[in-house]
Amino acid sequence: MNTGNDDYSHLKEEITSSERVFDGKVIKVDNSTVQLPDGGSASREIVYHRGAVSLVAVAGDEMYFVRQYRVATDDFLLEIPAGKIEVGEAPDETAEKELKEEIGGVAESLRKIHGFYVSPGFSNEYVHLYEADNMTIDKQALDDDEFLDIVKIRLSELPAQLDNGAFQDAKTVIGVQYVIAKYNL
Repeated sequence: MNTGNDDYSHLKEEITSSERVFDGKVIKVDNSTVQLPDGGSASREIVYHRGAVSLVAVAGDEMYFVRQYRVATDDFLLEIPAGKIEVGEAPDETAEKELKEEIGGVAESLRKIHGFYVSPGFSNEYVHLYEADNMTIDKQALDDDEFLDIVKIRLSELPAQLDNGAFQDAKTVIGVQYVIAKYNL
C-alpha cells in the first residue's frame, strides 16, 4: 500500500503466470512467476489468507490472554484473543465474536487501533488489532475444536513479561506494547 505521494512504480513486480498448488480451508497457495522491475523474472510462492482480528482486552488492572498449544510451533503460546475472519464477515463482527468465544468478553465498544501484515514476504494475511472498551467478562463460547486457558496478567507486570520473552507471536507483542505505551507502564 502506497501511503504517500511518492511514485514507487519502478519497484513493482507483475505476476505473469500463477498456479494454485494448494486450496485449503484457511489458506490458498500459489506458485507464481513475476516480471521484475529490470525485466527479469523470478518465482514467488504466495500464501493467501482472508485475514484475522486480534484484541487488546483490559478489564480493571488486568489484561486478558489465552494460552493454547500451536502445532506449527510445537509450543504453548500466550496470546491475545484472536481469530480468522470468516467468509462474508466484517472485521468488526469477527472481533466481537472472538472476544466472546475466547475469553467471554463483552465490550461496550470495539475500536480498531491498528492493522498490519503478518509476513508480507510471502503472505497477504492482514491482522486488524482492536481494543475492547469498557469490557465485562461473561461465559466463554469456544468453538468445538478450540482448547485454551484464560490467563490474566496485571498491567504493572506487562513490561517485565515482555522483557522476559513471555510473548512469542507478533500480534501479542504489538498489543502488549500498545498497552504499555497507553498506560505509561
